[in-house]
Amino acid sequence: GTTAPAMQKGLRGWQAARGDRVHWAWEAYTLDGSLLTSGSDEFEVDRGAVPRVFHEAAQSLGHDVEADVWSPSVSAFGVRGVPGEISPFTPVRLHVRQTRSVQDTAWWGAVQRGVLDEAFWLENAVQSMKRPGQLVEVSEGVWVQVHSEHNRPLEPKQNVFLRIRTATLDASMERETQMEWKVGTQDQLVPALEQALSSLPSAHTSTIWCTSAMAFGDQGSPEAGIVPHTPLRFEVEVVL
Repeated sequence: GTTAPAMQKGLRGWQAARGDRVHWAWEAYTLDGSLLTSGSDEFEVDRGAVPRVFHEAAQSLGHDVEADVWSPSVSAFGVRGVPGEISPFTPVRLHVRQTRSVQDTAWWGAVQRGVLDEAFWLENAVQSMKRPGQLVEVSEGVWVQVHSEHNRPLEPKQNVFLRIRTATLDASMERETQMEWKVGTQDQLVPALEQALSSLPSAHTSTIWCTSAMAFGDQGSPEAGIVPHTPLRFEVEVVL
C-alpha cells in the first residue's frame, strides 16, 4: 500500500515555474546605487504582462526570497524606459523580494487537499492583505485584527452578546450568528474565537482568521458546509 506524504510545513524547496503566480516587491537602482523607482507586481510566470526579465528571474527564485537582478533597461522597462524616472538604455539593478502569491491556484489546491500546510498559507494570506491596523498572531493558525475597542476590558464571567459573521476564505460558505457568552466560559465558542477574545479583552469589533482545525477540527463541519483544510474569517462584534 501507499502512505500519504507528511504534510509539508512551508514552501521549502519550491521554485517558481511557468504558470505559477508570484508577487514581486522591487526597487530599481542605477549601477552606482541611486534609487530610480520602485513598485510591486503580481503575475503568472511566463504569461503575465510584466517585463521579460521579471519572468526570467522569477524562475530561479523561491518563496520569500530577496535577490539582485542586473539588466539592460530595455529588458526591464522597454525601449521607452520609465518616463521621468528611468531613461531609455540605462542599465539597472533590480532588488526584488519574491513570494508565492496566495492567489496561486496550485498552492491553494494543495492546501485544500491537505498536502501543503494550511497555517502557513493563511499566514501569508493575512499578511498580504492591505488592511489598516495591527495584526496579532494569537496562536499558530489564529490571527486577529482589532478595529475598535471598548473603554475597559471585559471581566471574567461578564455576560456579553456576540454578533459573528463567519465565512470561508474560498467564499463557499457565509453565515451570521448571534449569541450570548459568559466571558471565559469554555466550549461555547470555537477555539479560535475563544482564544482571540480572551487574549484581546478590550476588543469591540475585530476580524479573526483561523485554520479550519482551529474552528471545526480536522474534519471540518459537513453540516455547516465547511470542508477540512479551508481557512475561515470571523467578523466579530462584542456588545456589552
